Amino acid sequence: MRYPLTRSSRWPCAVLCALGVFVLAHTAKAESNFGCANLETDKQLSVVEGRQGYFYRTIADLRMEQQLSEHTASQMAALSEALEAGGTTLVYVPIPTKSLVMPEYLPREAGDYGFDYDVAKRVYDDVIKRLRDHGVVTVDVLGAMKRAGGQEPPFFQADFHWTSSGARAAADGIAAVIQQLPGVNDLAKASFETKPAGRQAIISTMRRLLQANCKQALPLPETDAFTTTEVAAGDAGLDIFGDGTSKGAVALVGTSYSDLAASNFAGFLSQALSSPVTNYSISGGNQFGSITSYLTSKTFAQSRPRFLIWENPIYNSLGKFGDAPLLELRTAAGQSCHEIEPDEISTVGDSTLEIALQDGGKIPDSAVIYVYSGDDRSRQATLRFQLNDGHMFESSIRRADRMISTGRYYFPVRYFGVQASQKLNLEFDRMSAKEVSVGICNTRGG
Repeated sequence: MRYPLTRSSRWPCAVLCALGVFVLAHTAKAESNFGCANLETDKQLSVVEGRQGYFYRTIADLRMEQQLSEHTASQMAALSEALEAGGTTLVYVPIPTKSLVMPEYLPREAGDYGFDYDVAKRVYDDVIKRLRDHGVVTVDVLGAMKRAGGQEPPFFQADFHWTSSGARAAADGIAAVIQQLPGVNDLAKASFETKPAGRQAIISTMRRLLQANCKQALPLPETDAFTTTEVAAGDAGLDIFGDGTSKGAVALVGTSYSDLAASNFAGFLSQALSSPVTNYSISGGNQFGSITSYLTSKTFAQSRPRFLIWENPIYNSLGKFGDAPLLELRTAAGQSCHEIEPDEISTVGDSTLEIALQDGGKIPDSAVIYVYSGDDRSRQATLRFQLNDGHMFESSIRRADRMISTGRYYFPVRYFGVQASQKLNLEFDRMSAKEVSVGICNTRGG
């Protein structure tokens, strides 16, 4: 999709040069309300200071391009289909940038970085439309957040996270979408009560970095905190020790936005849905940390939720690390793997497995190798095998420190699988030989 150039980009050079002199002169006269200097050129965090103490990151908040290739959209659709086949509806929530939700506080300098609100809004809308066109339930929370009421704006001044006001508005918008989806009547019902918990400050790395370049104290990232508690469960209350299913459950995976206790996002979701929401979000896990930890866990395998809400800021590109993360999630969601017989698996030392495929066994095209190290504390695994031409295939997966380790890995081998010899080698950082399992998962398309 093409977007029109901004007006300034179509002006002749003479006009641009004159405008540039004016902008530089104006910028030179502008003074920071907090005695800040060199914010735009800071190597750790480049920001611009807006009006009334609001700060915007130049890379994330003023970004005009949000990457979503056709291939990535198709991979998201495949993940959604795999989850739905197992009874779980994926609800994807791309969080809009601070500049989209609160453009009224942007400084003039935002235009120097090419920021044009109308174009940024069209890009945001296009991401949502293309995901929806691929069949992914995608929630647009921008309007709800812009209309957020209460005593405070939806984002902090000197931090990029949302306040409780922004979180509540987003939760109400998400709940409104889910309430129109098939399966909503399957949800376990309960009554919730949300009470004020006073003003609470969050720990803000962004404010700390900004403060180093400012003489006066920056606004504290404080919000009106709330706590949400369940006061009565309905007849369909969720039994987490039941028969291995949790069709009435709602799970939340996401980033620090969802993990921010003071903003009470999961609590607002529970109240808006009148159904318990279990929060598996991870701060610092970026786009895949939380959902990978959850979908590869024993918890998900044994007890799938009816709805899986995936919160992710729109600037966290789903294609940043190639298609391997989404292919791993898709395979974990599908769980249609043929387990290799124990007599084909042997141990070498304390941390290595060898798999000898019997009866001329072949790894099919577009295969994914599933392996469980037998130790939930395992964070790293490496798959190796020799190709028919003598070359070695090697692939490693390492779970980041912020992620919750599960000891379960899914290795895409694609067309290399059909060229593999009859022996696979798997090496782990931790392994329990008595509990290991290996499987070959055949995915279509991917």
